[in-house]
Amino acid sequence: METSLKKPENISVCEHPLALHNLTIMRDKNTSAELFRNATRRLAEVLFFSSTDNLPTVKTQIETPIALTESQIIDPEAEIIIAPILRAGLLFGDVASTLLPDARVHHLGLYRDEVTLKPVTYYNNLPKNFKNPNKTYVYILDPMLATGGSAIASIQMLEKYDIPHENIRFICLLSAPEGIKTFHAAYPDIKVITAWIDERLNQNGYIVPGLGDAGDRTFNTIY
Repeated sequence: METSLKKPENISVCEHPLALHNLTIMRDKNTSAELFRNATRRLAEVLFFSSTDNLPTVKTQIETPIALTESQIIDPEAEIIIAPILRAGLLFGDVASTLLPDARVHHLGLYRDEVTLKPVTYYNNLPKNFKNPNKTYVYILDPMLATGGSAIASIQMLEKYDIPHENIRFICLLSAPEGIKTFHAAYPDIKVITAWIDERLNQNGYIVPGLGDAGDRTFNTIY
């Protein structure tokens, strides 16, 4: 798994051994749907954990069994949004919700037209507004960053809310150089977190060597 892409400043590749190990399990065409889902959960947990280092904290005083002490918690005024892209992002979203159970989950429905390779939006349950855009933190979850179309479309859904771009992160399990280039041309100030950058896209817009269709492998709908 090698890439010659010079990483843009605002992309982070998580090369933790647990991430690489589970990505390899996911890539294997002989991996069953059950094992694929388990590996996805483990990889998603590593990625999401490392992606939330921008959450603000505040000091608080608690009493341990021994003594009073000053400690830190995530700012209660921060509104945390988990935004999985349907359908392949659902499993990713479940993992994120486990790590941040008080976060709000807003699903984004996007699919790629197989002829034009352009994203088609068919659903979102985003609210009319957020209480305080400057204290809203959004984590968009999608297994793949291939052409970059769905990633850009997901950000466009959020534009009307005036959330600072530094508060938005796009998290994917696997990415392609073309998608990264396209995404960062549109949104250079939004950070992308991924487990690996693959070689290229093929003529059908699939990542090479990739791992196949993440949704079909997750939900065992390969025929």
